[in-house]
Amino acid sequence: EEEEEEEEEEEEEEDEDGEAAIKKYKEFFEAFGKTIKLGIIEDTKNRKKLAKLMRFESSMTKDGETVSLSRYVKRMKEGQKHIYYIAGENRKDLEASPFLEKLKKRGYEVLFMTDPIDEYAVQHMDEFEDHKLMNASKEDLKFGDKEEKREKKRRDKAKENLKDFIEWYKKLLGDKVEKIVISNRLTTSPMAVVTGQYGYTANMERLMKAQALNDPTRYSFMASKKTIEINPYHPIVTKLHEAIKDKAEDDEVKEMAQVLFESACIQAGFDIEDQTGFNQRMLRMVRNGLGVDEGAEMAEEPEVEEEEEEEKKDEEKKEEL
Repeated sequence: EEEEEEEEEEEEEEDEDGEAAIKKYKEFFEAFGKTIKLGIIEDTKNRKKLAKLMRFESSMTKDGETVSLSRYVKRMKEGQKHIYYIAGENRKDLEASPFLEKLKKRGYEVLFMTDPIDEYAVQHMDEFEDHKLMNASKEDLKFGDKEEKREKKRRDKAKENLKDFIEWYKKLLGDKVEKIVISNRLTTSPMAVVTGQYGYTANMERLMKAQALNDPTRYSFMASKKTIEINPYHPIVTKLHEAIKDKAEDDEVKEMAQVLFESACIQAGFDIEDQTGFNQRMLRMVRNGLGVDEGAEMAEEPEVEEEEEEEKKDEEKKEEL
C-alpha cells in the first residue's frame, strides 16, 4: 500500500511538473513566437531546429491549448501521409470551413494558423520529418491513403455524369474561375472555392490588401486563380443539374447558380467583385421566397396627429441644444 501511495504521489508530481513546463513554454512562445517564425523565413540553416519550437492550435486541441509539429506527427492516424493546416483570422471560422470536411471525416488533425505571419513562415517549410505540409484551402489536396484511389474512380464517374453541367457553369462564370472540378474534400457542402498551389490563398490575399501603402500591381501576378470544387452528391448540385437540362437559359436558374458561387467565395474568405450585383440578386431571391412582387408598392406611412408632431419637434430641438 505504501508503495502504491508513493507511485501515485510521484505521478501527481510529474503531472504538476508537466503542467508547469507547458505553462512556462506558453509564456516563452507568446513572447518570442513571432521571432521564431521570422527565423524560419530567414534562417535557412536553422530552419529545421526552429520548426520544432513552433506551436499551433488544431482541430484536436482544446481552446487555449497548442500542439507542436513533432507531437502532431506522433499522433497521426494510421495511413496518414501528410501534415494538414489551414490559415485564417480566427479558430471559430476555420473550424467551420468546408475545406476540412473530408479531413474531419478521416479523423485527420488540422493545424489552425491564425497569426498573420504563420502562412508566410510555413511556405518556407516544404516538409517536417519527411511529411509534406499541405494547405487545406488549396487545390489538389492529397490524402495518400488506400481510400484515395477508390474516391478518384468515383470522381471520374461523377465528372462524366456532370459534364454538361460543368461546361454550362464555366460558360456562365467566364473568367471569374479558372476551372471547375469534382471535389475530393467536400462531404456536406455543395461547393468550395479553392486556389492554385502557387497562388495566394484568400487569407494571404486579405493580408496583402491590408498592408499600408499597398501597391496592387506588386502582387497581381500572384492573385488567386479560383477553382470551383463541386460536391456531385449534394442535393443543390443535383437539382441545378436537372434544372439546366430544360432551363439552361432561364435567368432565375442562372441567378441561383451565380449566388451559389458568390456565397462559396465569401465562405472561402474572398471579396466579391460585384457587391452591388450580389446584393440585388440576394434581394430578388428573398422577394421570390416571400412571394413579394418586384413592383410591389411601399406601405403607407402611418398618419401622425399634429400634437405628436409638435412634441417631436420639441424633442428634436432639445437634442440639438
